[in-house]
Amino acid sequence: MVIVRDIQDAITIKRKLSSLVRRSVNQSKAQKDILVELMMLIEDLEKNIEREEKALEIEFERLLEA
Repeated sequence: MVIVRDIQDAITIKRKLSSLVRRSVNQSKAQKDILVELMMLIEDLEKNIEREEKALEIEFERLLEA
């Protein structure tokens, strides 16, 4: 299950996955091509995770200082 923080993240992931599925059927994409695109999506998600973790750390530090 992919958990996203906001609706924009969910919409973006949905569009990317839908596009990948559609192209894999319509263009008979090779397994290697599909895996490359999935790896790119995973990298995007990792960046989002890092961003969210950083935001949580900042919020936590702010709460400790208060």
